[in-house]
Amino acid sequence: MKVSGLTKKIMELLKTCSTTKEIAEKLNMHPKNIDRHIRTLRDLGLVETKKGKKGGIKLTKDGKYLLEKGEINLSIIKVQIVAKDRIGLLAEITSKISEINGNILSTTLEKDNEDVIIWLVIENVDIDELREKLKDTVKKLIIL
Repeated sequence: MKVSGLTKKIMELLKTCSTTKEIAEKLNMHPKNIDRHIRTLRDLGLVETKKGKKGGIKLTKDGKYLLEKGEINLSIIKVQIVAKDRIGLLAEITSKISEINGNILSTTLEKDNEDVIIWLVIENVDIDELREKLKDTVKKLIIL
């Protein structure tokens, strides 16, 4: 998924604006046109909206991530990780995957002498970014 054009402008304005009216004024557009884009962004989970006096629009964590990266990979990958078994290993790996906004769908583990073999199914992660993030934690990472 790639963010560009008017959608990108609206998302960038959400860093400083919190209402459809404010965004419409900055873009010299009618608020109803902006509202249509906001509804789509909300349905995709990229913004949160709240009605009322204390309401407004704000980017979600995923929205901020997409805006920062410009593009995200929505594909699902399966990886095999081999690492020296130790307390806290799985927590460290899952935390590092979370830091790059990866979402783990399933996990399987198997003990092999001093090592552990971990199979993960992950979505929303760049393979090169995953390799870089885990390079100091694992012995081997294989994309299946």
